[in-house]
Formats: sequence, C-alpha cells, structure tokens
Amino acid sequence: MERNEKLGGIVALSAGLIGIIGHFVIFLNWYVRGMHAEAAEPGCEILLKYINPAIADLGIVGGVIFLVSAYGFFNRKKWAFLLSVIAIVLSLQGAWFVNVPYMAAGLPPVYFILFWPFLIVYFLITKLVGKLTWSRTLVGFLAGMAWVFCLMNGIASLSRIITIGAPFFTLVQRMHWFAMLGWGIVTVSILMGPKEWTWVLGFTAGLLEIVVGVPLAVVTAQELGRFSLFSLAPICCLILVAIMVWPGGLWHRWTQTDELSETGSRLRIQREAGV
Repeated sequence: MERNEKLGGIVALSAGLIGIIGHFVIFLNWYVRGMHAEAAEPGCEILLKYINPAIADLGIVGGVIFLVSAYGFFNRKKWAFLLSVIAIVLSLQGAWFVNVPYMAAGLPPVYFILFWPFLIVYFLITKLVGKLTWSRTLVGFLAGMAWVFCLMNGIASLSRIITIGAPFFTLVQRMHWFAMLGWGIVTVSILMGPKEWTWVLGFTAGLLEIVVGVPLAVVTAQELGRFSLFSLAPICCLILVAIMVWPGGLWHRWTQTDELSETGSRLRIQREAGV
C-alpha cells in the first residue's frame, strides 16, 4: 500500500521539532527544581538526578530520528516510515515515566506536555501516513505501552533497591528491562509487518513480565493499600498474551499486513471454489 509521503514528512518534521525543543526547555526549567523539591518521597531525587537525563536522551534521539525520517519522506525514501516508527517508539518512552517521580515529588507531571502530542503523532503515522488497519495500529499501541510500562517497573524497582534494599525488588528488577527490550522490538515489527519471530519474542516478553510483574504488583498493592502502578505492565502483558493465544489465530488476523490479508482471502475463495 502506498504511503502518504507528504503528510509523513510534515508530521515527522513537526514531531522532531516538538521533541527536541520540548526536552531542552522542560529539562532546563525543571531538572534542578525536581531534585530539590521539599515534598519529594525517598528515592525521587535519585530518579530525577540520573534517570531524567537518560529519559531525555531517548526523547532527543527520537526527535533527531524524526527529522531524518522527514527528509526521507520528502524525498520518497523507502526507509522513511521505518525511521518514523522507531522515532515514535523512542519518543513515547522519553515522555512517560519521568512524570511519575515528578508527581511523587509534589510537582506537576510536566512531560505529559510531550506525551499527549506524541500519542496523536503515533496515530497520525500509523493510520494516515502508513495506512495501517485499526487492529494492527491498536495492537502495536498496546505493545508500545508494554514497552513503556516495563521500563517503568524496572526503574521503580531499582529505586526501591537503593532506598530500602528489599530482596524481592533485587530479584526481579533486571527482568523488567529484558521484557522492555523485547516489547520495543515487537512494537516496531508489528507496525512494519510482523514475522513469525514477532509472536515468539512478544510471547516470551509477555510471559516474563507476567511472571515477575504480577507478584510485584500484589506485594506493592498490599504495602500501599491501593492500586499499584507496578500493575500496569503485567496487566498490559496479560492482555497481549491473551490475544496471542486466543483460538482461531486472533493475533495473526489482527496484526497481518493488508497483502497477507488479501492473499488469505484469495486462498479461501479458491478453496471454496474447489480450485
């Protein structure tokens, strides 16, 4: 299917400028303020001191890749859509988690100023530029949120290790990041055209996060006496794994490309006609 190259260039150029300028402005205005917030919970200053710059790196790199993809779109290069997909996956990651320690420090979640526009950019790129089906777009989005939430669980576990040294967090912390890497790759693969290994990697990443994330969510919910944000990753992965194993090949139907769908339709017609 032919993509909307002109719109892709405009969207990628706008997203790149938003990401680069936005991260510079927000970081320079809020970084020091966040580390010295009086209402900060234990561990917030650690997260904001070291994790905030690392997350900003992802956002700025995502912005640069957007600019490169914009050049590709305007010059009708085949690699432009792939770069725009990689850029939006990095950009959503770079605009989500750092809001959590800001809110824990009693400060506004300033990075949502970037997250919500990037969420719109995601749907513009997948639906209007890439012309993907709604099912593939939404499964890709769910996989992308698993990538975001697994990073959050890994960082939050690391914070607990530093502040209270709980053995349970020490046991599971790295597993969240392994799952995160898996979902990042799966997200890009779904949007570009999933392969058989996409299912295998996603299923592995999903089960891994469920195994380490569900007990973590239960333990932290009991400690807090309320819903724990540690629950978001395993819930997201439970939904994805359910789609993967649903009878009738639901995963393949929802993530297949239009070309595969058309081929399948032709084969069914041929079988029904006895060809």
